[in-house]
Amino acid sequence: MFSRLVAARRTCISRGFAVSARLRSEAAPSSAAPGTVLKGLNIYKEGKDPVALKDEEYPEWLWTLLDEVPEEAKAEKERQRLQRSRAIKESNFMKSKKK
Repeated sequence: MFSRLVAARRTCISRGFAVSARLRSEAAPSSAAPGTVLKGLNIYKEGKDPVALKDEEYPEWLWTLLDEVPEEAKAEKERQRLQRSRAIKESNFMKSKKK
């Protein structure tokens, strides 16, 4: 079965890594049936509760939000965070010396 899925695999790039669209669609169906009123999700004072749609009506990226992020992507984000932090500290240090 796995070889059949790999052969028919259509990949999309999401958050920096490849995700199999076919595996995603089989593994993560919506938890609410289409047409179900999702009580408690209204964020507006005068608004109505949203109604669940068919899985096909939601954007593709929505189904990748809960996917596991690879270690390489986590390491790259951490490197970028540290680089930004150093740049901000250096900028603040230089600003304090001008006074």
